[in-house]
Amino acid sequence: MLKNGPTVIEEIKRQRDLLWGERWGRLPLTVLALALTMLYLPVWFSLLCLALDIGAELLAMHYMRALDPKRHPKRYGFVMVCMFLMEFSYSLPALLIWQGDENYAKSFAVGMIMTTLMQIISARTIHMPFGYIGFAAVALPALAGNAFYWINNDNVPGLIFSTIAAVGALAYTLIAMKSNNRLHRAAALDRKAAQASNRAKSRFLAQMSHELRTPLNAILGMGHAEQRRNKDALSQNRLSVLIIAAEGLSTILDDILDMSAIEEGRLPIRPQQVIPSEQISATLALFHPGVSEAGLRLTHDISPQLGTAWMLDPQRLRQCMSNLLSNAVKNTKHGGIHVTARLIAQQQRPPMLSVEIADTGPGIPNHLHRLMFEPLSQARRPADGAESNGLGLSICRSMARQMGGDLIIRPNKPGQSGARFVLTLQLNPAKDPKPVEQDQDQPPKGGPQHVQGTTGLRVLVIDDIATNRLVASTYLRMLGATMIEAESGAQALTILASTQPDLVLLDMNMPEMDGLETLAKIRALPGGAGKLPVIAMTADALAEHRAHYMANGLDGYLAKPINPARIEAEINAVLGKSGRAPTD
Repeated sequence: MLKNGPTVIEEIKRQRDLLWGERWGRLPLTVLALALTMLYLPVWFSLLCLALDIGAELLAMHYMRALDPKRHPKRYGFVMVCMFLMEFSYSLPALLIWQGDENYAKSFAVGMIMTTLMQIISARTIHMPFGYIGFAAVALPALAGNAFYWINNDNVPGLIFSTIAAVGALAYTLIAMKSNNRLHRAAALDRKAAQASNRAKSRFLAQMSHELRTPLNAILGMGHAEQRRNKDALSQNRLSVLIIAAEGLSTILDDILDMSAIEEGRLPIRPQQVIPSEQISATLALFHPGVSEAGLRLTHDISPQLGTAWMLDPQRLRQCMSNLLSNAVKNTKHGGIHVTARLIAQQQRPPMLSVEIADTGPGIPNHLHRLMFEPLSQARRPADGAESNGLGLSICRSMARQMGGDLIIRPNKPGQSGARFVLTLQLNPAKDPKPVEQDQDQPPKGGPQHVQGTTGLRVLVIDDIATNRLVASTYLRMLGATMIEAESGAQALTILASTQPDLVLLDMNMPEMDGLETLAKIRALPGGAGKLPVIAMTADALAEHRAHYMANGLDGYLAKPINPARIEAEINAVLGKSGRAPTD
């Protein structure tokens, strides 16, 4: 009985994909074999068989597209007929040649039959009914032609022995067909299982990231609040350790999600027209205070050639450099870190940006260079004994390769110490030579510059979890704003009916009425309430989450865990775009 359902449809699709993919190798050989039959048979007959073979093959390929035997029984039957005609029109000339006594005729005929049986075994057994119909199209005429030859020559022993040999060869063909079909099915099942496992892993990572971000948000929020309030030096140090550990855990979550995205090819690369030297300098500026505090030096040598505009993803450049600089600081106790940035010209290819980050730490033995880029590798332990997640270098190398470059460890010359990481990225010519606007993710030169202050803002926070509302309230008070809280979308709509805040912070995962539904009802409110700036404040931290929410009309996006700097920067950015000022 013919199986129906998705498995059969997938089998037919894979069968067609295989046959269609190899057509340019198989069809010319079919033409050559049938053309050679003209040495023994009338030309018109060989040409007729050739036309039947190629025509039936092309028709079968056409009607196999999106074929479901249950929904398209007639089309399925027509494809089976085409399969039979194709194999029969190829085998018939061989059987007729077998009847003659010309030089090499029988060898040629046997070769044609054996090649078509091999082709059925190897390429037509994904969907076994196609294999069986092709096998029948070869086996029946072969047995009939063999019997006719020996009976016509009145040779009973020849008939018996040749029939036994032919039946044995055909039986072996059937066994090989079934074995190959099992291999195809096992490979397909393994592939589906691997894909399902990968999807489950991604869902698990996303879910765990979502669940962990809420308690992390509370830890960071209360830690920042207590650190700001408590003046005792010992308590300050303890709280600082707590905050750093929580931020480190948040970074690990981001790295795990980035690694998952890279493995699935989902990591977005967004080239922009930027000046590489400015991006590099801005990244170094972020590390100068920490490096100085550690008693180290941070020096650099940036080529003037990098002072012109190129197409490059600035966020990924800064992400890679930040990871490498952070590792260098962790692994260097004395001396310093030197950054060298160069433009490398290439013949007939776009130039490369080369950034070398060299430290004066203990270095990395040559035999560990490869292991450094393995996910979760701990091949290089930080000099201060701190733990690292072992994902950063693997992610940076994957990103660099996505951008046409690489990340390597350069071996030290005799007498050199420390580690030297070299990041290369492909640079493409700028599309517009006009001055480059500063990237919105880049820290403004000269320190923070607010579009407007947050003091006096009234902010409506909508979140079903009381801890998250408490964290938001703590941060808003630190920023000089006041908070109105709502534990559900319905309660928020009631508040907005009588009060109009300056801004709304909206959780996207709430029971009964979720964030997007709440947003839609806010936008439907009359007057100014319907035009309030709304910022998502959510544990959905994937890039596709941000794109999805922003595409549905949100004005800003904050991924938990949040901190005072991020919430202030996002509020200023959103209110700066909307041109709103705090209400009196």
